[in-house]
Amino acid sequence: MTPPEGICMLKQLVLLAMFGSAQLAMADTLPTDNSLVTVTAIGTVTAPNDEAHLVFGYEEQGKEKAALASSVNLRLKQGIAALKKANPNARLALDSYRTYAIYDEAAARVQKREAQQIGWRVSQQVRLVTNDFASLPVTVAEAQKILVLKDVAFGLSEETKAKLEQRRVEAAYRSLEEQVGFIAGAMRRPVGDAKLESLDFSNADVQRVQVTGSRISRADLGEVEEPSLQPGETRLELRATAKVRFK
Repeated sequence: MTPPEGICMLKQLVLLAMFGSAQLAMADTLPTDNSLVTVTAIGTVTAPNDEAHLVFGYEEQGKEKAALASSVNLRLKQGIAALKKANPNARLALDSYRTYAIYDEAAARVQKREAQQIGWRVSQQVRLVTNDFASLPVTVAEAQKILVLKDVAFGLSEETKAKLEQRRVEAAYRSLEEQVGFIAGAMRRPVGDAKLESLDFSNADVQRVQVTGSRISRADLGEVEEPSLQPGETRLELRATAKVRFK
């Protein structure tokens, strides 16, 4: 005689419940003795930017290469003098100097011929590095009367980066300890059962540096009014990777 349909369904539910209980029991008793776990953590340090990098430049084009070079050199000399006057403590260095030929490529394509040289272009750029943010707007405005502002970027000085290095390592290690604590809790093991077997910090090519603040990269700002520049801050991150064994 075939059992009623309701009884069959009840038996199936009982079997499913027993199977689920067995699975939970297995999960509760998952062995963790002598487990080796790889843990990765990120340490972050944030600091206000204390250094500004500005690039000013000038270029001309024409037929006489020597005359162009002389004109550009004179303009840069005047611009550097203005920069030194506006910000005497800033560091100045030649950023680039280029001289290259100009060809009539557009006309050559239309006429289906080889391009011919029609002149020269000479360009020169100077980089200014300063931590005097108070005089920065005046410096930019004065320099723009003579040169073109090419780029502005804020960051941390080498001295500040060196001071932050210990804090960054400590932050990465604290984050690692927190991660080990989370893992121990999930394994229902005391943190004291964990033993650090190896610890590595990431190389420079995987360290992340995030910078906030004003950043201008354009050929010309047009006006020579004092710009509003915000230094912002820099966030340095360091990765720590460890192998932890639970006894």
